[in-house]
Amino acid sequence: MNDRSCLRYMPLPYQRAVKRCHLMLACVAAAFSWGFAAPSIAEEVPTYTKEQTVQPDCENDRPADRAIHGCPDMIEAPDGDPYERIRVYTMRGFAWLKDEEPIAAVSDFDRALQLDPENRSAIRGRAWAYERMEKYDGAIRDWTLLIKLNPREYEYFRERGYTYHLDSKYELAVADFSSALELDKNGIDSLIGRALAYGAMDKVPEALSDFEAAHTLNPKYSAVYIARAEMWERHGNIDNAIADYRSALELNTTNQKAAHALKRLGAANVPRRRLGE
Repeated sequence: MNDRSCLRYMPLPYQRAVKRCHLMLACVAAAFSWGFAAPSIAEEVPTYTKEQTVQPDCENDRPADRAIHGCPDMIEAPDGDPYERIRVYTMRGFAWLKDEEPIAAVSDFDRALQLDPENRSAIRGRAWAYERMEKYDGAIRDWTLLIKLNPREYEYFRERGYTYHLDSKYELAVADFSSALELDKNGIDSLIGRALAYGAMDKVPEALSDFEAAHTLNPKYSAVYIARAEMWERHGNIDNAIADYRSALELNTTNQKAAHALKRLGAANVPRRRLGE
């Protein structure tokens, strides 16, 4: 995980990263009220999909709109390579996510999974899309499927823990983060996630223990300070929150979350303390 997307999130779209920050870096809350039902039939094409002229090239590093609207020849060719179609559907699903269209993403991931029901990239993408739509049951089903496919992969437990937290099922979140830590004892993100789940349950001593363990693993990891600061702020301990926001800003002077929080708390003009003081 690094600070650039509030957590660790590699292909993770911005809105999901913001909401995930409630769990890990506890970034600003973002309520998503889509009001739509995800397409459940693979053949269902989102009505807002625009017809485009055929583009022969369709690479992962192209912009999201090209990935979305490109390569209809690959997808529609009746004699096309099914593995190539799986790749294109999955790639386009992630492009839809980047373009803030989770309904369309679910449709394309469904198509890929019709061709390969155990395609882990497509299952992962669909789980993220369901989560973006606040369809947590669907996301949890997909994470559970991935765990069944590979019960030794700590990331899947951690991801399901995030979703349980978003669904306010904090005890289940703690259990999954604990399972992730059994598989990856130095999983700093899992420690932060479990700490925030404990904090949401008002189990502050347990939360502080996990934050301290995460800090021990990496004393210069500003995410630990941001997450702990938001826990302090939620519990009304503003002095401790300010101190942790300042520590985060010392470690990463471009951390806008910390800077905005300090301004909001009226501490933006107070000289920052030096590390180690």
